[in-house]
Amino acid sequence: MKYIAKVKKPLKRPVKIALLVLCAVVLAVLVVVANVARSRSQVRGLEVVVRYGDTPELVDRQVVADSVLSRVPGLLHQRVKSVDCHRVAAAASRVPYLDNVSASVSVSGKVVVRADQRRPIARLYYGSREFYIDRQGHLFPPSDKGFCNVLVAGGEFAEPLRLDSLNAQVSALWRLALFLDEQADYGALIDQAFVLRNGDVMMVPKVGDHIVELGDVDDLDNKFSNLLAFYRKGMPRAGWNSYSKVSLKFKGQVVCTKK
Repeated sequence: MKYIAKVKKPLKRPVKIALLVLCAVVLAVLVVVANVARSRSQVRGLEVVVRYGDTPELVDRQVVADSVLSRVPGLLHQRVKSVDCHRVAAAASRVPYLDNVSASVSVSGKVVVRADQRRPIARLYYGSREFYIDRQGHLFPPSDKGFCNVLVAGGEFAEPLRLDSLNAQVSALWRLALFLDEQADYGALIDQAFVLRNGDVMMVPKVGDHIVELGDVDDLDNKFSNLLAFYRKGMPRAGWNSYSKVSLKFKGQVVCTKK
């Protein structure tokens, strides 16, 4: 007896399309059902994710969670569909160390707050008050939790400090700090900066017993290029402790005052 193998005929194209459409419809229905069930369920907790980057930790996640829960009472007892993510993000943003704050509800029903920790570029002493300044010019207080080794800045300030906008003197220090943060070779030279009442900026270098007179904060690239060239060529011959002041105020020149 001969056995003849039967060859299954391939599904016709219209049948394939119909099956694909049916699968897509079933999947869509399941997703809708799952989302409806999720929206009606109760919030299952609060999770805080802080991206610290290369900066020491200045704020604890629990501090952020406490800020949210104190300003959005009953959050953990709400249904998922009732969660106002904008309000949650606004509550977390009240923590001064955070930037780029967002909030969402996860698939599991948790409220998730995500944020970046601000990265200081200078530590400002303004009279008896003390702040960090970040790259955006935002002022925020120092932290007991961590310390950032950044440019120390101060001055003879002529105006009261405003947190919502930088006055001219603080703006000059911020522009200098921003430049030194971007230019690592120059940033390695300077330890402190001090702004005078007239707006001129003085700097204390990390090496040598002298003051660097910067003047205004315009044309910083050329001023620091001249300073670096002088440190490499002129200072070793004269001696690092020969001068009391090195001035960069005058365009294209490095003017030194002997002790």
